[in-house]
Amino acid sequence: MAAIGLETGKAIFNILSGDSTLTTLIGGAGNIQPSAIYTSSPKKGVYYDVLAVDNEYTKTADKPGLTKVTLQIESFMPKYADAISLAVRVQHLLDKISDGTYNTIKIQSCVLDSQTTDFDGENKFYYVESTYRLRIIN
Repeated sequence: MAAIGLETGKAIFNILSGDSTLTTLIGGAGNIQPSAIYTSSPKKGVYYDVLAVDNEYTKTADKPGLTKVTLQIESFMPKYADAISLAVRVQHLLDKISDGTYNTIKIQSCVLDSQTTDFDGENKFYYVESTYRLRIIN
């Protein structure tokens, strides 16, 4: 059932791509992608990656009742202020999101865990790396 955790990206894409403020900032929903899409030259946008999946089973269950997922979101922009604005918008959409089903994934909670900022000198992009903890009901 670890696939449930790995499918978290479907829910994240659904939430982020549905926000016109965010998609306007990055030039469209096509700029919301899994981190695996870029290798060394990201472009302006939001990239997400599942860092860890922890399934919680009960003694009698044949599948986990709860999956805890650690998710990383990277927000890339050419200007520092825009990278901050983008990361703040992502945080507004994800941090403490309402319990609900998003593109078939039932999220119980999503909480911001950490954030850092950096500059990719080779590609000339500022970015904010944010880590979120999600609880997914299976």
